[in-house]
Amino acid sequence: MFLTYLKRLVLASAILGSAAVFGQNAADVPSAAIAPASAGDLNLTPSALLARIEAQQRQIDDLKALVTKLENRLQGPPEPIASTRPMIPVARVTNFEGGGAPEPAPAPAPTPTVASAESYRNPRELLPDIGHIGAEIGLLVGGSTNPYKDNSGFATGGFIDLPWKNFRGGKLSYEIMIGLQQSTTTQTTTSGVNVLANAAVNAYLGNTAANSTNLAAFLAGPLPITSTVQENSKVLTVAPVLLKYAFTSLGRFRPYIVGGLGTYVWIGSDNNSQSFNANAALGSLANAPVGNSTLGATLNAILQGSQIGGLAPTAPELAARGVPHGQGNIQFGGQFGGGFEFRFTPKLSMGIDVRRNQVEGANASFTSFSFKQGLHW
Repeated sequence: MFLTYLKRLVLASAILGSAAVFGQNAADVPSAAIAPASAGDLNLTPSALLARIEAQQRQIDDLKALVTKLENRLQGPPEPIASTRPMIPVARVTNFEGGGAPEPAPAPAPTPTVASAESYRNPRELLPDIGHIGAEIGLLVGGSTNPYKDNSGFATGGFIDLPWKNFRGGKLSYEIMIGLQQSTTTQTTTSGVNVLANAAVNAYLGNTAANSTNLAAFLAGPLPITSTVQENSKVLTVAPVLLKYAFTSLGRFRPYIVGGLGTYVWIGSDNNSQSFNANAALGSLANAPVGNSTLGATLNAILQGSQIGGLAPTAPELAARGVPHGQGNIQFGGQFGGGFEFRFTPKLSMGIDVRRNQVEGANASFTSFSFKQGLHW
């Protein structure tokens, strides 16, 4: 009985050992392999044979565990295998069949657009929502008050607007502005040169202060020393340091404020041609000979015309050559104001501009009101 059981155990061990070697890699086989049965195993003592059986039982248990592991691996999902071949997008291999070139995916159909106010989109630009790069040049045409109590007049000018940065929902720009305005005003001037001319005329005619009613009358006549004149004035405004902030968050409508420093040149002249006439003032004495001319004609040539400083006209020779004459000054001040513009297209805008010019000196400040047209790039 015992021998029969031993023979069966040895035979089972041999079968399991063969199966383990056949189904397992060399790395999974235990270090103590199952030895095949031999005739010498029958001569072992009972204790040695029992130890041999226990050792083989442990090996059988190890082999069962390995078989179970193999079965689990074979029944599980296959592991992904990494590949070094490049992947082709699905859209590129549509309708691709062995050997042919891949057919590109069709381009999406363009979406139709409807021209309306809502379809307006800000153009591409260096700074968002400003313009192509945010720069602008513009023309100003309108009117203005004028310094030194002159009448209002025509004004024109231009500007260039260079973007600096986006700031709190708007655009901060550097602006350079140049303007020119002119006016004609009726003023009254008193000429000290005419006073001296009266003294010379009275002396020539034999009238002296002694036989005149008084000295003031002697110096004030016969030529008028106070005349009504037409004052022609021009103001050149150069504002090279201006900062402009425009609100760009309102779409096409863009209000703005502007302020900075400016330089102002005023040029003016007073013309008494309509009010001064020596022939009328002298009466019959106007025909008194003076060299190759008459007294009235000589005085008109010297004292009638566009005065410099309200005193006397330029020399007749300079007037004949067309040399400009008048008086002027240069002043410093500040400019501030605001307005708005409406962007009709990405490159064209129109609006209104109002600026106050605070200039040094009495009665030197003035205000301009202009229609503006801007070109953006």
